[in-house]
Parts: sequence; structure tokens; C-alpha cells
Amino acid sequence: FADLSPAERQKAISQALQTEQSAVQLVQWLRAGEVTDHRYMEVYACPASSNLSRTEAYRNGSLYGVDAASVFAVCCLQPRPKDHILDLCCAPGAKLCTLSDAVGPDGTVTGVDVAEQRLAACRTVLRKYGILNVKLSLGDGTTWRPNTAEWFSLEAPPRGRGQRGRKRRFEEKAKAETAAATADTADRADRNESYDRVLVDAECTHDASCRHLEKFRTQWGLDSLSGRVPWIRQAGH
Repeated sequence: FADLSPAERQKAISQALQTEQSAVQLVQWLRAGEVTDHRYMEVYACPASSNLSRTEAYRNGSLYGVDAASVFAVCCLQPRPKDHILDLCCAPGAKLCTLSDAVGPDGTVTGVDVAEQRLAACRTVLRKYGILNVKLSLGDGTTWRPNTAEWFSLEAPPRGRGQRGRKRRFEEKAKAETAAATADTADRADRNESYDRVLVDAECTHDASCRHLEKFRTQWGLDSLSGRVPWIRQAGH
């Protein structure tokens, strides 16, 4: 899709979704008054009935789904190529992809989230789309500091047969990644460099949506809320 013109991309996306081309529309309000060559602003709206996750283009990483409001948060930040961005409350990870596109290969993005399972979701997204300029850290954004950060490995955790050997290799690579991230952060601190921009989009589209909250009532049970959303503490339970 990257080598196509916008019109060709619109057609290719509609074909991937197996829907009419007229049903896939560029979200114009994201680009109003902005330079149109900012590729991260190129977002297409598709019918709610479209099942993106079942398309080959989604499975092979050619397309990713994101709420236009999440992209709008990135647009408000006005990231520039080569910027170093800090994204607090970064899960589930779609904005990390957008930020990565915005800063380019010479920029970096640091994603911080308070829950390990949410960072694991971010890791899955980053690995799926082959994003190399993002690193993840486990921590509370209200107290997080880069010089004391706990870095989260982007290496996929081992599974299945031969797990012990894979676990050892996983742990070794995780340590190497952590050392590299720590060294990079220390180097930037020595040069008295800070982040160029900080994004705090804490009202997560997924967790705060009525559709998602309804699942606790109909599928998972309200008692599981504090387990699935770890920063929520239910008094008296």
C-alpha cells in the first residue's frame, strides 16, 4: 500500500475489505489545514460491518486499525521527523504506530504503561508491524523517570516444546535490550537531552468505550474489572 497513490490506496483498501470503493473514505478532518504529505494523517474510514481482523492485509501487517480520535491526539502533538517522543498510557499500541510513522527512522518513541499485560499487547502490535524505533517501559506515568525506568523486552516470550532453551535465550535477549535502552537513556541524559514532546492520552478509546465496558456486564462479569484493569480498585471486594 505504501507505494500507491491515495486514490489507489483507497481502492486497494476497499478490495481488501471486500466492500464498495465508495464505502471507504479518507478522513478529511484529520488533515484540515495541515501539510498533506504527513502520511500518519492518512486515515480511512470503513463501514462498521467491516471485519478488518479477518483480512489478509491486516494479518500480514499491510493495514492496521485505529480510531481516528487516537490519530487526532497525535496530530495535536505535532510530532516532527527525528523527534524523541514519550507516550504515557501507551497501550494498546495503535498510537505508537502512528508516532513511529511521524518521527521516522531517525526519531524514537518511548511507550510507558502501568500494566505488564497491556505492554504485552503493545509488544504484539510493534512486532507485527516490524516497528524498530519504539521501546517500552513498565511504570506509573505519574512517577516514571527515564534514568530509573524498568524496560520491557520486545522479544516474543517462549512457548511450546523446547521452552526451557527458548526461555533462556529470551531472558538473555531481554537483558541485552534492557541494557541497550538504559545506555541510550543515560547517553541522552549526559547530553542534557529530554523528550521533544510528551503525549498523555489517558482516556483510552478501548477501555473507556461503552462497548468495551458492556463486555464486563455481559461476558466477563463486573467482579473481573479490577483484574483486567489493574489500576481500578473496587472498595469492599
